[in-house]
Amino acid sequence: MIGSRARKTNCKTKSLKSRSNNVAGVIPWLPPSVIFLAKLTGILIAPIKTSVGRCRARVSARAGLLIFFAILVSGCGTPGAPLPPSLRLPKPVDDLQAIRKGNKVLLSWRQPIETTDRQGIKGETVTRICRSYRTQVQASCQNVVAELKSSPSATASAQRVQQIDDLTNILRNNNSQDYVIYNVEVANDRGRTAGPSNAVTVFLAPSLSPATDVRVSLPRRDAIIVEWDTPSLPQSSGLNTKYEYQVLRAAIDQPAGKTSGRTNPKAGLLSELPAVEGPQSYLDKTFEWEKTYNYRLAGVTQVFSREGKLLSEFEGDDSPTVQIVAHDIFPPEPPKGLQAVFTGAEGGNYIDLSWSPSDESDIAGYNIYRNEGSQPSTRINTELLKSPTFRDHAAVIPGKSFSYRVTAVDARGNESKPSAPATERVP
Repeated sequence: MIGSRARKTNCKTKSLKSRSNNVAGVIPWLPPSVIFLAKLTGILIAPIKTSVGRCRARVSARAGLLIFFAILVSGCGTPGAPLPPSLRLPKPVDDLQAIRKGNKVLLSWRQPIETTDRQGIKGETVTRICRSYRTQVQASCQNVVAELKSSPSATASAQRVQQIDDLTNILRNNNSQDYVIYNVEVANDRGRTAGPSNAVTVFLAPSLSPATDVRVSLPRRDAIIVEWDTPSLPQSSGLNTKYEYQVLRAAIDQPAGKTSGRTNPKAGLLSELPAVEGPQSYLDKTFEWEKTYNYRLAGVTQVFSREGKLLSEFEGDDSPTVQIVAHDIFPPEPPKGLQAVFTGAEGGNYIDLSWSPSDESDIAGYNIYRNEGSQPSTRINTELLKSPTFRDHAAVIPGKSFSYRVTAVDARGNESKPSAPATERVP
């Protein structure tokens, strides 16, 4: 009895040891983690005691290892859920923009190059431009104003597409609608689409007519005068609108000696003035001499809510462009406060002159003119004087009177009229 129990224990112990040794010996290059799992599998299928206490079965470590790998392979090879076939629907446009100028609307968007499942677009696409009113359903394209076809080569890279829609007929016939809504749909070669783009709104207020008889002049030294005539203002029955003109200026940098050209235009907004029917004008005091300028006027329509909030703003058609060369032909103002004082000294006699400096920014210097009695005036300085003082050593004849006048000269050589005279007698 004792021997039988000992044999059972020995059988069990020997069986477990042999499995452990067999796993490591069958495939010695396996990593430790796999060997451990194989050993664990061998333990799980260890011999089962029968009711009579005898080892009825012994499963070797090699069999346990084969079962382990069978489970592992069967788990890795299980196929996933089948994928549905691609519908090849182009991605909807999400960056549609609309800019109105006059009676025309410039629409622009980036053409999609991928489908909704991130595949490249194959085959020809058709982009439908849709226009609707607020009372119409936006989910469908009820009014197609244009269709644009694109080949696969054209959609190889995302390009910005533009299309112009003319609202002239709508503005002429419409009396009840305040705005229109635009969106675009891109359909594949089967006519299927993933839906409309983002919607953009354009108000149907009438635009301000261009200014007429635009003209510029430089009649004085401090300002270029821009003048124009404003036509009758449009009437909008259902919208709260205001109208104004923008005065726009572009400076043209030109090579020396030229008076016209289109090199490096620098456009800038000078002012915004309410549009008033009849003659209007603007004084431009920010110009620079010897530059060429183009001027134009842009009519602007503003749409406000009932509470006064700005809802939309767009330009009308441009006025004609007029050009002027800001050539300085205007002399500066004469100097003021001229004084002449005789001084007698051991080192020599002389007459000191002084005057108030000019307050103009482009003064290059001064000239001094002297005359004696009825003789004509002569300039006594050889170079322009930079400071408002001068010492005349030549006027040292006793008993003679000398009269002086001063002129100012600007950076472009324009000389002012002479100042009031200053007379001094030499004792």
